[in-house]
Amino acid sequence: MTRPFTSLAAHARRSRHFTARILVLSAGVAAAACSETPEAAEPLAPGLAVAPPATAEIFAPGTISDERWQWRLTFTADGKTAYYAVSDGFFPFTRQATIFVSHQTRDGSWSEPYVAPFSGTYSDMDPFITPNGRRLYFSSNRPVDGEAKADFDIWYVERTPSGWGEPVHAGPNVNGPLDELYPSATASGTLYFASGPFGPTPDADWDIYRAEPAGRGFALRERLDVINTRLPFDPANPQADWEFNPEISADGHVLVFTSLRPGGHGWGDLYVSFLHRGTWTEPRNLGPAVNTADDEFHPTLSRDGRTLYFARTILTTGTVPSDFYRIDTRALDVRLTPGGGKGHGAP
Repeated sequence: MTRPFTSLAAHARRSRHFTARILVLSAGVAAAACSETPEAAEPLAPGLAVAPPATAEIFAPGTISDERWQWRLTFTADGKTAYYAVSDGFFPFTRQATIFVSHQTRDGSWSEPYVAPFSGTYSDMDPFITPNGRRLYFSSNRPVDGEAKADFDIWYVERTPSGWGEPVHAGPNVNGPLDELYPSATASGTLYFASGPFGPTPDADWDIYRAEPAGRGFALRERLDVINTRLPFDPANPQADWEFNPEISADGHVLVFTSLRPGGHGWGDLYVSFLHRGTWTEPRNLGPAVNTADDEFHPTLSRDGRTLYFARTILTTGTVPSDFYRIDTRALDVRLTPGGGKGHGAP
């Protein structure tokens, strides 16, 4: 999520992100969307016919990464269809975003994006496709049981023979009175997400949670206290203990996320923690190959673990709306495998 409130000037001076764009869908495009089917293939890296780049480069410039703000990128299992959110203004201010879809063409480029069939009426954000391709989670301020919502809750759509079904609310064990954003899920169905206030307050932070599947819904959510920092509220730096944007690997052992904690390279930095013998390790900064003096957030890890996608807002030379970037994970200070070290494998 990019930071939700402070002015863009303040955002450019010291803050970061918290996650968090509208067209008419033609009949032909809608038909194409409905014809998509889950893929079992595990690509080298989504959207890449060759090895990922050793230095961070903009992903799909001019098509997906355009002049607007881009938020949270997710791919079908074959890497040939991308879903992501777009806004014309800074989402934490406007609270308006729309989920778009783009398909990879035969020459490796990406098609003209169009609005996802379940989006475009309400403000929708942070899409995530589950490892088996059967469910797509997202955040939205759409009404719940006919009641209007000011905050964002987690919803999902399920794959049907004719395309995505109707949106389903994830329920009260996941959603609370504050915003819930940036859902991701393991292959076994455990849901990870962030929850927090619209703006800085002494009474609440942005923290990362998880909820285990239970029956047709979820067990009561739990906060990941090992991941989340606990600092005294400082009016001069009120977001210093915010964690959000959790991207969990399919096996549930690697968690990449955004944090505003002290000691980073810039406004927002990406960190990783590993689940080892049932306990999450101390988070480690991914290093300067990704994290800069600007604002990095919204991580997406390819299925094979070789490519990291993320969003970056340029703040050091004037505010430039966020674009997606990609990089070979072997270029990072930390290897994004459960071992957690350069060249290490699973523990």
